[in-house]
Amino acid sequence: MRRLPHNLSWPIVLFCFFSTISQAEHLPVGMEILANCHNFFSKGKIKRLHKERYVINFDKDARPVLCTPFAWDSMFLVPYQPVPEYTTPNGEIFKKGDLLNIEFKATPRGAFFSRKFTITVAIKEINANGTAQLEIKEGDIKAQQLFTRWVGTNYVLLDSPDDLTADKLTILDIKKQ
Repeated sequence: MRRLPHNLSWPIVLFCFFSTISQAEHLPVGMEILANCHNFFSKGKIKRLHKERYVINFDKDARPVLCTPFAWDSMFLVPYQPVPEYTTPNGEIFKKGDLLNIEFKATPRGAFFSRKFTITVAIKEINANGTAQLEIKEGDIKAQQLFTRWVGTNYVLLDSPDDLTADKLTILDIKKQ
């Protein structure tokens, strides 16, 4: 086996050391973030680093927290950056205050089968990554309760991915009014 010359090994060691440090500081401690769990995002703040992962202190208003691993990988975290509007890749523009109709299916407590529900929500806040915090405006009482229970104050992707499921609730369609 061939060995590196002594004068080349130190730069390689230093490069590895500093690249690890720069990666660990990618998201600084104290930064507000949104943590992605099944395409629902919970707001929190980076509390500390633990073995190259982030320990998150979720806001008391971030409910429900759908996934609570001890330490989060950076690929599941995005900076919290509120914006006044968001344009989807297909060109649809969403603005704070826009009304949306959301169709979802959910399994009410004690039921064996899922049912479809529709509610009207207003966009309360939009993040730069295309997620929005929603506020219920209209809909059947049961639908409102189920949506609040499984989505709550979390942020929802406006680009409607194929699978947007929070345990017993699946968002089927999001349409702008």
